Amino acid sequence: MSMNISGFGAGSNSAYKSINTNSKQYKAAAKNHLAALMEEEAMMTPEQKMLYKLMGGREAHMRNVMQNYNSDGDFIGSGGVVVPGMYHGEDGKVDRSTWQQLIPVSDDMRQKMFDNVKREFIQENGISNGDTTKRSQIFREYQLSVKKEDRAKGTWTLQQYEGKYRSAMYAAVKAANPKWEPGQPFDPSILDSVTRESVESTLVKSGNTFVKRSSVSGSSLDVQV
Repeated sequence: MSMNISGFGAGSNSAYKSINTNSKQYKAAAKNHLAALMEEEAMMTPEQKMLYKLMGGREAHMRNVMQNYNSDGDFIGSGGVVVPGMYHGEDGKVDRSTWQQLIPVSDDMRQKMFDNVKREFIQENGISNGDTTKRSQIFREYQLSVKKEDRAKGTWTLQQYEGKYRSAMYAAVKAANPKWEPGQPFDPSILDSVTRESVESTLVKSGNTFVKRSSVSGSSLDVQV
């Protein structure tokens, strides 16, 4: 059942006293939350409605929700932890084709990612350890270094490079010791010949990721790594 409680703008934005409903911040918050909020309001008991109104009602609720968005309407999360342009919906699946694209990433950021992968690969004996990795800091540094429109696509691209760097290191250690398994110690000098340039020189684009080119019977063949 619909409700109409004056004071917190049920069914209308005209009752808002401290919210600019024409702002991008409000419009983004309203687009993602207002419909669900109205459904909750419609299910409130009279007592709940009274308490809701005393606590500021819809206006207070929307002010709190708006704190998760910046003035451009970008979702930044509580305390601004999300870099603008990096939110893809709660499940991360919104318009994947628009951001899962390969674009140029600077040599500097690719080198930082390579160095981090190598350091962690040696430190953790080839195991990806979510407790010690510094990769998130590198991604955030990259995101803040480029324009908002390139952040998601560039992060996707840097992730693809990251995976290829790690695969190349795994292959090098495995070639030196076929019995080696991730988690087992290995001689770090094995990775001396694995450089960012040597890895990237073997890569070609294939759709929205990279594949490694290998030679078979004198011809070129692209294979997933």
